[in-house]
Amino acid sequence: MKLKLTWLLTLFMAFVMQFSFAQEKMVTGTVTTESDGLPLPGASVIVKGTSKGAQTDFDGKYTIGVNSGDVLVISYVGMEPVEVTIGASNVYDVVLKEGNTLDEVVVVGYSTTTKESFTGTAAVVKTENIEAKTFSNVSQALRGEAAGVNVIQTTGQPGSSATIRIRGFGSVNGNRSPLYVVDGVPYGGQINAINQNDIKSLVILKDAAATSIYGSRGANGVVLITTNKGDKTKSYINVDLKTSISSFDLPMYDVIESPEEYAEISWDAIRTNAALNGQANPAQYASDNLFSATGGINPYYNLWNADGNQLIDPATGRFNSGISRKYTPENWGDYAFRTGYRHEANISMSGGNEKTTYSTSLGYLNDEGTGINSDFRRYTGRINVDHQVTDWLKVGANATYSASRTTQNGQSSDTGSIFLMANASPRIYSIFLRDENGNRIEDPIFGGYQFDYGDSQYTNGLGFENSRRFSTATNGIADATLNLTRSYDNSLFGNVYFNIDLAKGLTLENRYGTQRENFDYSDRDNPYYGAAASPAIYGRLYKQISTRTNDNFLTLLRYTTSFGSSNDHSLEVFGAHEATKYEFSRMYAYKSRAILPNTLDLDQYTTTIGKPGSYSQSWTLESYFGQLNYDFQDKYFLTGSIRRDGSSRFINDKWGTFWSVGAGWVMSKEDFMSSLGAVDYFKLKASYGVIGDQGNRLRFGWQIFGIGETDEYSFTPDTERANPDLTWETSKIAQVGFESSWFNNTLDVDVDYYIKNTDNLFFNQTLPGSSGFISTFINDGQLRNSGLEFNINANILKPENNGDFSLSLGINGEMLNNEITEMPIDQITGETKIFDDRGGSIFAISKGKSVYDFFTREWAGVDPATGSGLWNLYYDDVDGNGIYDASTDVAIANMVLYKAENDNANINKTTTSVYAQATQKYVGKSSIPKVRGAFRVNLGYKNFSLSTQFSYSIGGYAYDSNYRWLMGNGRVGSDNWSTDIRDRWQQPGDITNIPRLSDDYSADAQFDATSTRFLTKADYLSLNNLQLGYTFDESKLEDIGISRLNVYVSGDNLLLFSRRDGFNPATSESGNSDIYRYSPMTTYSVGLKVQF
Repeated sequence: MKLKLTWLLTLFMAFVMQFSFAQEKMVTGTVTTESDGLPLPGASVIVKGTSKGAQTDFDGKYTIGVNSGDVLVISYVGMEPVEVTIGASNVYDVVLKEGNTLDEVVVVGYSTTTKESFTGTAAVVKTENIEAKTFSNVSQALRGEAAGVNVIQTTGQPGSSATIRIRGFGSVNGNRSPLYVVDGVPYGGQINAINQNDIKSLVILKDAAATSIYGSRGANGVVLITTNKGDKTKSYINVDLKTSISSFDLPMYDVIESPEEYAEISWDAIRTNAALNGQANPAQYASDNLFSATGGINPYYNLWNADGNQLIDPATGRFNSGISRKYTPENWGDYAFRTGYRHEANISMSGGNEKTTYSTSLGYLNDEGTGINSDFRRYTGRINVDHQVTDWLKVGANATYSASRTTQNGQSSDTGSIFLMANASPRIYSIFLRDENGNRIEDPIFGGYQFDYGDSQYTNGLGFENSRRFSTATNGIADATLNLTRSYDNSLFGNVYFNIDLAKGLTLENRYGTQRENFDYSDRDNPYYGAAASPAIYGRLYKQISTRTNDNFLTLLRYTTSFGSSNDHSLEVFGAHEATKYEFSRMYAYKSRAILPNTLDLDQYTTTIGKPGSYSQSWTLESYFGQLNYDFQDKYFLTGSIRRDGSSRFINDKWGTFWSVGAGWVMSKEDFMSSLGAVDYFKLKASYGVIGDQGNRLRFGWQIFGIGETDEYSFTPDTERANPDLTWETSKIAQVGFESSWFNNTLDVDVDYYIKNTDNLFFNQTLPGSSGFISTFINDGQLRNSGLEFNINANILKPENNGDFSLSLGINGEMLNNEITEMPIDQITGETKIFDDRGGSIFAISKGKSVYDFFTREWAGVDPATGSGLWNLYYDDVDGNGIYDASTDVAIANMVLYKAENDNANINKTTTSVYAQATQKYVGKSSIPKVRGAFRVNLGYKNFSLSTQFSYSIGGYAYDSNYRWLMGNGRVGSDNWSTDIRDRWQQPGDITNIPRLSDDYSADAQFDATSTRFLTKADYLSLNNLQLGYTFDESKLEDIGISRLNVYVSGDNLLLFSRRDGFNPATSESGNSDIYRYSPMTTYSVGLKVQF
């Protein structure tokens, strides 16, 4: 029975095919331009509602098989499309006139559309803007390109990915990152595997109408990347060469550079400490103990030709004259950083004919970082082939291979970091070991000089050991030079498809996409110096091998048609099934005692550290979805979509339903708008939808046990209890907006306002001790992101009207509001939580506050009489006299909790010099700016072009932990100081905001503790990119076989203006600084683009 049914279906399909094409005839025509009447090669000729099409040849001519009644759509980028209905004639000549970007094809979810007909919000990033920037990761090139898209360059390490947030912060503890889709396939690999020269188009989807078709994966926006395809009419060879140099040219923190000044400030700190401890003569005590084996700085690091007690005049606190240095310590930054060289070469070939098109490319990139021994090297290859097998069958395939190597030496987030060393090392310390005469000690193993680890392993001729308080037993420069942290990544990504035109307007599309990635990570410590140099260790090697696979299957049935007396109605509807499977596995081992210490092979190490291990994880997602797009008279547009997702990450509630509706109205085509001559185009749009998110864990609902063991027992420890009832975070997104063009397409203004309410948030909640676990994840609480986005572009000067001059300006921005609207249930009390300190972070959450509102103690300045730091202490003024009395009034430790329990509290404040007594509270400051965005200026004159892009942020604060580190009040010799330390309190009556400096006096140790003292305005203006180019006249290139030649120079990360030199709020999601962070590089490039 099944065999008979199969044969019947086959015969039926054959009958349908035969009937569909029985009436076909061949028609021809010529496509010309209205402006000059010249033929237009490369114009697209498509039978509407099918994938069948052709392109015009060099003479603008085309030939295509059609049926009577078919509609041909003839289009070309930058021209208004024309539709022609096939009748009795066999010749159809078409004239295209210049249009605008409204009719350009835009890739959206599982379909293509035009800006005019799209009811959602899709930001199209121009490829020339991406190509103008010099980055090794396309995600970093997105900075400033779209309103509401915050691109955070968290590190300057070559090849690293940027953190991207679209329209705020989509979760508290869950996923906040967008979905990447490459050539229609969800992409889960390293973004740095994508060569940005291979990108044809890049579109960012933001609202529900745009992203809901991706269901549970589109809640935080979608980035669509389409790679280059071939051309039916022309063959090209493109060569792109670029060479660059990189350096740290952005401002750095101003620190004490002079060893003499550092010694004077250290002396003052010791003197202050002696006075606080009751020393009879604090000044003399400080001079005697500035360099001391029992206090002060270790005498080994006395770099002057005098004893330590002879350096500072006790009467003045100044360095005695006539004292010379035995040596000058090296500048740590000079050894930590270098000029990086970057070389990039890309070659691509594309072409084809009426049946087949192809595009191939090869790419090479070698990007040296400005941090020593940091680099990113990548080789890429890509091929893309499309073939029209018959009039009803089209097939294609593309594949991209990437092999990369990343070196990240000296980038640990601890005292071995080269960035910590360069930023915070006191300038009295040498990088290398020195003898009693100040001479550097030669290295008998590696050559050069031995590094100073400050680990008491060397004693000079005076009997002093090299024991220092700064980064004890480490040396980041040594680690970056002698050790190795390196990874290799091999990635293969591709897809195959076949599309069948079943009948007029009815197409069956099938696609399989796959990704295979292997990741090899090694971290090696040398056996001769540093942490692994002891005989018991003698070198260490940690190895980690990971594999990742991602398979995606899609079957989609699409129907398009136009109907009505003048084809006023257009309809597209499709339904689809998609299945995704993701698998990840990892093996790791750690060994010591090297046989051949320069290898990365575990077999060359004899002793296992801990236990080797491995694990694997996987998840699957099955989806059914559909969409309807309706258009009436190219004025009224309606879109609806629905998707049903089932995820293996959950147990009891695997399935979620997500949907959206969107509408657009082109008001400028209405008769009542015709009298408004200034308005060229005006469209209103609105959308609403529900989208889910499945979080960032592969097995949210499953109980995962690790294996531990002692000498006698094995056990399965676990601290987190699984929650089988866990399910989707759900976002309800509403948007209204308009798109407009004014004054003969001189001014474009687009504005969107959105509200995104997310509930069933993932919260990690503490459990009662009796449960046997510490915490569990639950769905609870609500979060709202709302905001206004704007995008304004103005073509001030057009070359056809201004003697070859052109000038265009563009600015975009977002005004974001983020708020916790409901708090979760406390799993211990069973009541709604009032407050969550997020593990002691400077940010806390409670109802009505954002995820980035600062919760800390308030700095109240410095006591002029004593120099002590002061903080605000809030108290319940029980007797109402306005004077704090500890015996009757109630000191408030946590303002939020106290107010919640005491509605009628009479709250007042005073100051305290005891940090622990100060009140923790919301301080009325947030890291979320009032407005953030970018602007661009493009200039042109004849064949010259100049483009610039700036980013800006206004409002908002950040915690400058780097500055806090440099204003520390610990023991002298432990860290360097900011030059602002010169303005510290030094004697009674001094009016300053910088407290006294003492050498580890216990009461003063909290002066640099977390408080509003180090909250800093996060306003900034940065020049992200500047490019100056020249394109040669084509007429002068024809004789040498070149069709296009462009040369250019460019710069990236050129300028930064912020509240404080060295402070860069754009390098973290919260704006907070990090002393260990690899700062963004400034890069200068020269390049050549040739097309044959």
